[in-house]
Amino acid sequence: MSSQPALSTIPTVARHSRVWALLAAALLILLGLAGCSFGATEPPFFGPRPTPTPPYRTVTALLPDEPVVERIRQYDRARLDLLVDVTVQRAYSANLRAALESDSPPDLLVVDAFAFPDLVAAGLLLPAGERLGPVDDFYPLLADAFVWQGERYCLPREVRTLALVYNRVQFEKAGLPPPRTWEEMRAAAAAITDLNSGSFGLIVSPDLSRWLPFLYQAGGALLDGNGKATINSPVAAAAIAFPLTLFRDNFAGQPAESNSSWAGEVLGKGKGGMAYEGNWIVPYLAAEFPTFAYGVASLPSGAGGRGTVAFTSCYAVSARSRNPDDAFALANWLVSPEMQQDRPTDGAWMPTRISLRDGWLADFPALAPFLTGLDAARVWQFPPGYATFLESFNRGMLQLLAADIEAADFLSQMQRTAEGIED
Repeated sequence: MSSQPALSTIPTVARHSRVWALLAAALLILLGLAGCSFGATEPPFFGPRPTPTPPYRTVTALLPDEPVVERIRQYDRARLDLLVDVTVQRAYSANLRAALESDSPPDLLVVDAFAFPDLVAAGLLLPAGERLGPVDDFYPLLADAFVWQGERYCLPREVRTLALVYNRVQFEKAGLPPPRTWEEMRAAAAAITDLNSGSFGLIVSPDLSRWLPFLYQAGGALLDGNGKATINSPVAAAAIAFPLTLFRDNFAGQPAESNSSWAGEVLGKGKGGMAYEGNWIVPYLAAEFPTFAYGVASLPSGAGGRGTVAFTSCYAVSARSRNPDDAFALANWLVSPEMQQDRPTDGAWMPTRISLRDGWLADFPALAPFLTGLDAARVWQFPPGYATFLESFNRGMLQLLAADIEAADFLSQMQRTAEGIED
């Protein structure tokens, strides 16, 4: 599920009442972080494991979730000369670097595109060399995310994108189709906002990943072709002004205003009409709000056209792996067409192979905008050190929504923060 916030509360008119709600957002985030659990668990075996034939080799795998554990067990059972030792780690992202820097790092692990540059720059991942299969069948956008200074480290295992998730009942009642442009989005947000019930037309999540689509749609980018920050620019100002104006006009709200943690919860409660969210929202709504009727559409276009964010990850190998050849062989098997086709049936994961595109669209036609969004997507990835920028941006976005800082000052501050990382 997304870690991003969501929801809207019931601010009838007065701005200062919204400020108090927005200040509460920071507390909600802190409380959420405080509730994280740590530690590792060994997942249960799925059926008896044949005893490997001595002498056998071992691959240790550290994973953030369990959906692929049974697939690894299949591989394990078929190879009597190999033992795959799997550990599922809670608070995976928080503990990943420590695991790689430990005395006994795992051979195989999952690395997302955002963390990849930092881990490679620190020398913690091993280049694949010639040990990976052909890349022709992978979307170039995703495959290139795991190349560093000309060296390929891994192949993408799955992808998710941001699309427009909207309340079908509200739109049908207003007689509106999903918006295709910013102008249509503003009109729709105004039409379906109901302050009496505390339901906003658009949910604005104070998070960099949810703002970047606005920047891309405005025709901008966070970094130029030389990797230099371009945040303090007229295009970025337009990208901030559009959602902020909706917010100031009370046509948009943010999750904490509805005592919710993220946009999916806001939508499910009927307190929001639209949100920029990823396809992880599909199993969440099915489990938590099974009667909620929603639709998925492409994100609207701005002055610069279409734009969205793609989140991807890969199976990488530790730089200090004791068995890199077998680890890369397992990674190849896990991203093979057969394994990617054997995907979860909830639509939350999408294949990274072009050859599997039509099959996924046939299986999940209502979710098509998530996959077709790849045509106008940029990967959620930045140079090493940008985790600090992400934290600063998200804090600043809360201040911006609370009217504690002006948009021009916010962008200037973010520009200085990015330049500090570059230095």
